[in-house]
Amino acid sequence: MPGLTWVGDRPDLARRRVAVLFADLSGFTRLVQSVDPEEVYRVVRPLMDELVTLVRAHGGAIQQVLGDGFMAVFGLHSPGGDEPARAIRAGLALAGAPAGRLGWLPVHVGIEYGEVLVSPSWEPAAFAVWGSAVTLAKRLCDLAGPGRVYVGPQAHARGGPEVAGAAPFHTRLEGVPGEVLAYAMPPNFRPLTPAPRQLAEVA
Repeated sequence: MPGLTWVGDRPDLARRRVAVLFADLSGFTRLVQSVDPEEVYRVVRPLMDELVTLVRAHGGAIQQVLGDGFMAVFGLHSPGGDEPARAIRAGLALAGAPAGRLGWLPVHVGIEYGEVLVSPSWEPAAFAVWGSAVTLAKRLCDLAGPGRVYVGPQAHARGGPEVAGAAPFHTRLEGVPGEVLAYAMPPNFRPLTPAPRQLAEVA
């Protein structure tokens, strides 16, 4: 992969500075418990397809898709220095997706930026990322309420005008040592910069 920093004598391992985004559907568990599996699929599959398309429109590579959410990485294959801003724009697009359409479930998002280790994966994405930015983004996603986007300190520091109006707050997160300074994007916030017209990053 171009631009990766290879680790020692392991050509299958490399370091990269990336933005990591986790997105989950609010209310998924309640939906699963209240309707038949076929109805869950009818509601969730087109919704997830559209959410993934939104992320790819901002240059995100989907690393993992679970039943009620996914993880995306920005800057893995085509670093440009704007990875945090692109991830934040994607997160805002996800959180601002119209509720109610196609049985739409609100989305909550967590984002962080940092150096990760990239390795081969047994997942279809063919890559995995490891590092504190991954953990922090996931924990912020878990913490965020429906329709909210929480941004980690490193992503916020490099988010440019996209993070204007973000409200800082301190929190403690499972698996993250010490207190974390995070930022809550305003509800219904719209990114200042439109999504670039580009294809999704591909391996």
